[in-house]
Amino acid sequence: MKLYNTTFKSILFSALCLIGSTAIAQTAGTYQISGKLDGLGNNKVFLSTSYDNKNITDSVVAQNGSFTFKGTAPGTLIYAIRAEKKHLVLAVQPNEKVVINGSLAKLNEVSITGAKDQHIWQEWTKGWQTITARAGQLYKKLDSLGKDGDRTYVDAEFSKLNQRLVDSVEAMVKKYPSSGVTPYIIIDRFINYPNLEKAKSTYAALTTAGKNSVYGKEIAASLAISAKTGIGVKPDFTLPDRDGKNVTLSSLKGKVVLVDFWASWCAPCRKENPNLVKAYAKYHNKAFEIIGVSLDNKKDAWLKAIEADQLGWMHVSDLKGWKSDLAAEYGIKSIPTSFLVDASGKIIAKDLRGDQLDKKLESILK
Repeated sequence: MKLYNTTFKSILFSALCLIGSTAIAQTAGTYQISGKLDGLGNNKVFLSTSYDNKNITDSVVAQNGSFTFKGTAPGTLIYAIRAEKKHLVLAVQPNEKVVINGSLAKLNEVSITGAKDQHIWQEWTKGWQTITARAGQLYKKLDSLGKDGDRTYVDAEFSKLNQRLVDSVEAMVKKYPSSGVTPYIIIDRFINYPNLEKAKSTYAALTTAGKNSVYGKEIAASLAISAKTGIGVKPDFTLPDRDGKNVTLSSLKGKVVLVDFWASWCAPCRKENPNLVKAYAKYHNKAFEIIGVSLDNKKDAWLKAIEADQLGWMHVSDLKGWKSDLAAEYGIKSIPTSFLVDASGKIIAKDLRGDQLDKKLESILK
C-alpha cells in the first residue's frame, strides 16, 4: 500500500522486524522453534520465511497446543508463525532454540525465549504502530474531503509521516549496523518500494557483517539491478506488442519516451492512467511517446484494460506477470513504475506522476 500522494515514497503497512548486532557474519545452521499456546488445541500451525526470491513454508499439527519446527537456514531470517488467522513474527539466528509460551488469543503478548534479539523487534514494532496509527487518521481525513476538497494539509502531513519513517529506519540501521536482519528492513522499505538513494545510503552504513548477511547480500544484488535503470543509463529491450510484433525501445531514439510498467489488475496503475492519457494528448505531437509494459499474464484482461482506459500508445508484454524477464532484469518490485528517456535514449527521470510528468515534459518539449 502506498501513501496517498504519489510524490511521496510509499509506506507499506506490514509487519517488520529488526534484529540486533552480531560481531561477525553468520553462517548456516540449524534452528528449532517450539511453542505451547493455550487455545490452540490440535490445530495446524504454519511457519514461513522468504529469501533469495524463494518462499519457504512448513506446517505441523499441534498436539494439545504444543508444536515444534526444526530446520536449517543460511543465516538469520525473519519467520512468521500463523495459526487460526493469527500470526507472530520471529527473528531467528542459526543454532537458536526458540520457545514460545502463552495464549493463542493474545499471540502478540506471548513469552519468547531463545531468540536473543527479539527485543529489537518489539522496539521497532512500537514505533511502527505509531506511524501506522497516524497514517490511518490521515486516510480518514482524506476520505472526508471528497474529490474536490483541499488536500494541502493532508499532503503535508503525509510528507512529514514519510520523513518520520525514513528517520526511523535510519536510526535502527545506525543502532544495529551489524545485524543479520537490519538489511531486511532496508529491503522492505527502500527496495520493494523503491527509494534507491536511501537504499544505497543505509546499505553503506552497515558493517561487513550486515552486508554479508542473507538479506545484506540481497540488497547488494538489488542495487546492481537498479543500476540498469538509474539516471543517465541508456536502457534497451525488445518485447512483443499486442499483435506479437517485436518493439525495441532504442528504435524510438529521437523521441522522449515514458516506459510505464503497469497491469490491468493494478488499481493504482489504472488510477494514474488518466494522467498519462492527458500527457499523451498534449505532447504526442511534440515527439513524446509512451510504451506501456504490462505485467499481465492474461491477454484478454490486458487488452480489455487498454480499451477501457483509452490508452492510445504502444503496448508490449511477454504475458508472464511478475515472472516477466524484463521486470526481473530491471528489478521492478512494484507498479506503477516508470522511467522517462530523452531523445538520446538516456533516462532523465523516474516515477513521475500527475503534474510532475506534465511539468517535466513541458520543460523539455518546449
